[in-house]
Amino acid sequence: MRNPTLRQIKTMLSGSRKLEERTPLLEEESPCSSSKENIRKMEPFCESTAFGAILISLSAVSYGLSASAVSMGRDIATPVVVGARFLGAFIFTTIGCVLGRVNVFDLDRASVRVLVGRSIFGFASFVCGTYAFQNMPVGEATVLVSMAPVFVALLSICCLGERLSYIGWFLTILSLGGVVLVVEPWSQNSSGSFPKTIEYLAACAAVAQALNKALSYIFIKRSNNRIYFMTMIFWYSMFGTTLSILFVVLVYFPLSAAGKDASWVFSKLDGKDVLLLAVISILGFLSQLTLTKATQMINTTIASLIRNTDIIVTMIFQIFFFHIIPCWVQIIGMIVMVTATLSLLLMKEYTRRHGRTHPTQVEPCCCS
Repeated sequence: MRNPTLRQIKTMLSGSRKLEERTPLLEEESPCSSSKENIRKMEPFCESTAFGAILISLSAVSYGLSASAVSMGRDIATPVVVGARFLGAFIFTTIGCVLGRVNVFDLDRASVRVLVGRSIFGFASFVCGTYAFQNMPVGEATVLVSMAPVFVALLSICCLGERLSYIGWFLTILSLGGVVLVVEPWSQNSSGSFPKTIEYLAACAAVAQALNKALSYIFIKRSNNRIYFMTMIFWYSMFGTTLSILFVVLVYFPLSAAGKDASWVFSKLDGKDVLLLAVISILGFLSQLTLTKATQMINTTIASLIRNTDIIVTMIFQIFFFHIIPCWVQIIGMIVMVTATLSLLLMKEYTRRHGRTHPTQVEPCCCS
């Protein structure tokens, strides 16, 4: 066999170059590359304001169902409900982090401070909310919790450097006006089977949950997307589970040893109670998962306002399951509140599309 000539070698090299140039075109036209291209096209939507609004709405529905389930379990001791909620979230989050190979402890000091503050205020928020849902009508309690946007708006200005236009302030105040109409503070009649004094204590707990929820929003936004959202939920559920167990151990056993009533700390559970606690844990975890991710994606005030649509879910449960029907003034208040929330969302989206948004300036947080 003869050795190839110099011209034949050049011809073969030029042919290989042409083949390499055509290869990317063939890869782009292959089904695998087409799927990758579709995934790349979906990535901008998964980080958009619209997708964040969808996640917040899903969080609102899950939270409303979870709150209604908590109200159904009013005979279960509040610390038991709190402990079951955080234990379920801790188990689900741990499984997710293990499967996803997420290192939840590889953090700097600033991230640890954010996670600890967010976990503390989140735990306090859930404890107050559980007491409120168990001791007053779930719809009214949810409406009181919806005062969180007021605290969020004020804290976002001084802690996050966020701005809210005059129209945004007007819609926020309009939303609060709807809250007042639903609560009817001028009425002295008790709702359902709850004593009025207990309702007042539960109302204070609901307002305290609103404040702690606002601080929790601030700490989530304070992370400025540095912290993976599953890491946030892991720390939150870990703190909540630890604090719940410590509270039961340090309070229940001393009271029982002293012969005092400790049923408000820990109560015996039957099969229905265990099933209800499982439902509360699953719905609570879903609500927390979508809330944490969405709050990192969109404006804090907007996120908290959209979250207030959980009022509709709890009001439906209040009517059909607890047979507590709101009056026409409360119905008008709900309509006003939902309208203001949707208007604020549309205004935010219009401003974003026309390029007139102000970037969030993360400054030293006065809450930390």
